Amino acid sequence: MRLEALARALGVRLLGDGDLEVTRVRAVDDAGDGELGFAAAPEELRTAHTTKAAALLVPEGWAAEHAHEAPCAVLAAEHPARALAAAIDALYPAPAAPRGVDPRAVVHAGARLGRDVAVGPGAVVGRAVLGDGVIIGPLAYVADGVVIGARSRVGPGALVLEGVQVGADALIGPGAVLGDEGFVFAPLDDDARRANVPVRHVGGVVLEDGVAVGANTCVDRGALRDTHVGAHARIDNLVQLGHDVQVGADAVLVAQVGVAGWSTIGAGAVLAGQAGVKERTRVGERARVGGQAGVVHDVADGAAVAGTPTMPHLAWLKAMVRLQGLDALERRVRALEQRLGAPLERRP
Repeated sequence: MRLEALARALGVRLLGDGDLEVTRVRAVDDAGDGELGFAAAPEELRTAHTTKAAALLVPEGWAAEHAHEAPCAVLAAEHPARALAAAIDALYPAPAAPRGVDPRAVVHAGARLGRDVAVGPGAVVGRAVLGDGVIIGPLAYVADGVVIGARSRVGPGALVLEGVQVGADALIGPGAVLGDEGFVFAPLDDDARRANVPVRHVGGVVLEDGVAVGANTCVDRGALRDTHVGAHARIDNLVQLGHDVQVGADAVLVAQVGVAGWSTIGAGAVLAGQAGVKERTRVGERARVGGQAGVVHDVADGAAVAGTPTMPHLAWLKAMVRLQGLDALERRVRALEQRLGAPLERRP
């Protein structure tokens, strides 16, 4: 694609020869002749001056100061990540998905399939409703009573169990499990050593339009009400959403996050990798939870927290600095004790 045409498609500013052609996008360190290098993070931009790419896609702020130093043409973007996504769409057009039911698939006679539905080999579809353009990947399972909205995709080997409703334009990754029962047990007696009785779940799972669920992620059905994920929420690979959890629109849950039952994640909240949320806890709207944090109490709207148990992010940073100084502090205390000839008073 010519750079001039690509710049128009991306809505970015072109600095350099618009007649140059690029064939694909690569990281700035790997890009070579005929390729568009992408650089946005500071460590990437430090190497932009020595790139062998035919052109660079960079932030507008960097281009304003350093474009004249670049050894190639520059595409300057106000929103580099969005421009990257558009560049990939332009240079790597997605192949048309096959339509129709593969002869090796099993589809219930009572299933309702919209126009241009694709069901891959080995997939099993019960008495479900699939909207127009839905794609069911190979070896996936869609149970009786499931409703999947138009243009949604179910990845290979994913399980969409009873009581699940999926909106339009949703993405369900390979191996994901939607609608299994959660971890709810009733104790037989006061003896904790006795096995507990599982409680049957009567709720379902609702994914609104545009939700993305990553590979091998599990979203449990509700015990008493539907587990609900709001529109355009992004749930990464290997995430666990417990029963009756409510996730707001546009929330982001990064890999290996675990949210226990009856908890609420507010709209636009971001939970970094491996964060854990205690049952019946609320993470507020637009809140930020750091990686590996342990959320054991409610987090206010817009707050940024980290650590286990969570505390304000700035306080956690200060605590980590002090923690690194404990060895030096201990040496100072021991030296003082030796000078005094007696141990300092120890407080409980």
